[in-house]
Amino acid sequence: MTSRIGVLGGMFDPVHKGHVEAARYALQKLALDELRMIPCHTPNHRRPAKIDPQHRLHMIELAIRDEPGMQVDPIEIDRTGVSYMVDTLAILKANAGDCSLVLVLGVDSFNTIPQWHRWRQLLGLCHFLVLARPGSTISGNVIAAPEFEHNLVASTEELFHNDSGRIRVFDDFSFDISSTRVRELLAMKADLSTKLDENVIDYIRSNHLYIK
Repeated sequence: MTSRIGVLGGMFDPVHKGHVEAARYALQKLALDELRMIPCHTPNHRRPAKIDPQHRLHMIELAIRDEPGMQVDPIEIDRTGVSYMVDTLAILKANAGDCSLVLVLGVDSFNTIPQWHRWRQLLGLCHFLVLARPGSTISGNVIAAPEFEHNLVASTEELFHNDSGRIRVFDDFSFDISSTRVRELLAMKADLSTKLDENVIDYIRSNHLYIK
């Protein structure tokens, strides 16, 4: 039987409750067999993370240790260098055997897909689960691109009826937290109990992370 594997990539600098909630949401909505959170080693289109990859990896492990179906995958950190999602998905696809990969991302990230490295190859490797806040939309230019036109589906069954390249959008995901804002609050020594797992907070404090 084909397994359903979700992939949630990012800097996770630091991992926060919004990341975990997105993973939970994807697991539930698409009945995934597992979801892998994959911290980026070095981004190709933005500034590097504030702290080193191993710290970010350990914080994810702490944040999801009691979350069924979730695991952290160090594939990009182990590979080192610039992290390209197309390479990561190709390796996962080769190693996982008979599986359907679903790349989980917010609508803002999805709208930048045409700027990603070898982005057209993603269509042959994965489906896309786009999480949108109420009122936010996919860019008209993106969805009208020949590669994406007619690829929106309205149900999970329709998504997995195809091998890859389909897009499922949910517009009721409203857990809006920014890692940038979390870092600002950490520098201010503010209360972050509603934004970070308590074990992540303890880890940050004990390792003196995000201190200006």
